Amino acid sequence: DSTAATAAAASSATTVLVTGATGRTGTHTYLKFKDLGYDVRGLVRNVTKARERLGCHKCDSSEGIFVGDVTVPSSLEEAFSGGVDYVVILTSSSPIQLPNGTWTFPNGSYPVDIDYKGSINQVRQAMDHHVTQVILVSSFGTTIPPDPNSPMSTGHVLFYKLNAEASLMGSGVEFTVVKAAGLVDSPGGRHLLVAGQGDSCMHKGMFTVAREDLADVCVHAVVDSNLTQGLRFDLASNPLKPATSDFKALFLSAQENRI
Repeated sequence: DSTAATAAAASSATTVLVTGATGRTGTHTYLKFKDLGYDVRGLVRNVTKARERLGCHKCDSSEGIFVGDVTVPSSLEEAFSGGVDYVVILTSSSPIQLPNGTWTFPNGSYPVDIDYKGSINQVRQAMDHHVTQVILVSSFGTTIPPDPNSPMSTGHVLFYKLNAEASLMGSGVEFTVVKAAGLVDSPGGRHLLVAGQGDSCMHKGMFTVAREDLADVCVHAVVDSNLTQGLRFDLASNPLKPATSDFKALFLSAQENRI
């Protein structure tokens, strides 16, 4: 119908850059935007992985795939150039477990490098290229000092994620910050999604959210950008209630409960 045609035309004229596009959440997000007809770009570190996960062939700028390293600002320039409307930041540090059971990060890929400096580098590019809105995926749990024995305390990851949020919110760029619960690889679309504040979801016993559900929230943050600009909220799922179908209602609940 005409409404669907109008929506399709609007999406095809909207350019979205997904960074960390070959990650487990990034892949879902990139493909969902593509399925909806958006002009979607992917920032990746590995062309081989992009070919496997994103379905590209040349896997270069002609197909909207850009190779870059968020710790090297100059490598981001091409991906952000030429009229990007929205950026979804899904880059994140990833700990590795050593044979002795302790956790660490690869050299140059600690939380300070990726979650903090890397996020700031992306926000600066967004500022320089007049991006309309940046959706930053962060983590809940930042109101509670971490357990020193938890992998999440290694490298002070929550500290640096929280500082990245503050940097984006103070940048002058329109923002949405999604503070996701623990990410799981189970199928999405099965549980009720809940927006909270100040780790309220955690206090109510909701500790996880499916990566595919998080991807849907990122997509709808663009689709319903009039509702999501300026929002910062926790995101978790309630497995005891039916799946979310109304994302506008989810964002309105986040608005109502914001601090």
